[in-house]
Amino acid sequence: MTIVAITEVSRIRDRIARAHELAAAQFRDSFVPGETLPTSHLEILASALLEYAEGVRLDGRVQYQLDGDISVPFVVPEEPLFKYFEVDRTPPAVFEYWLVISEIIGSPSWRMTTVIASSDEYDAALRRMQSPQIVRALVASFLPSVEFRSDGTAFLEATVYTRADEERIERRLLLLDSLNEFHYHGRGLIAEGRGGVLA
Repeated sequence: MTIVAITEVSRIRDRIARAHELAAAQFRDSFVPGETLPTSHLEILASALLEYAEGVRLDGRVQYQLDGDISVPFVVPEEPLFKYFEVDRTPPAVFEYWLVISEIIGSPSWRMTTVIASSDEYDAALRRMQSPQIVRALVASFLPSVEFRSDGTAFLEATVYTRADEERIERRLLLLDSLNEFHYHGRGLIAEGRGGVLA
């Protein structure tokens, strides 16, 4: 596994924060009461995230359709979203793509998830938890890491604090397939608490 350096993590987080600022400003400037579609802000945000991302490109434009209370992103209707992305096979690009695609999909559980990349962030997450119980006392690194495989796929490990369903800090293992879709592959529990919100 190749570790994504904290300087890279900080740059990626900064790009995502700038994309959110740009999207908010563009949405304010373009909003017309009664005319602006409910999905407009999501589409503006997706465009801004991809504009700022490095090593991540999209063949087309992300749009959204409403399915009840759920907004579903697509490039071509009824086709998988992920195959339209191109992701450089570098550790920072894979990590950034995971953050960008998670923002674009915008699941309720993702909105209750925070990436942890340092011991200070881990300590802050522990302080937020209700009655934390440490399951794994020694953690070699909180930084994300990536391992590339000969078949064009890659494994990504990242540490997160989440309150979706149950409150926990965990090291997630995700598989990025050859069509650029992430698949949950496992987790190592680091700490758990009594909080949590049903997603």
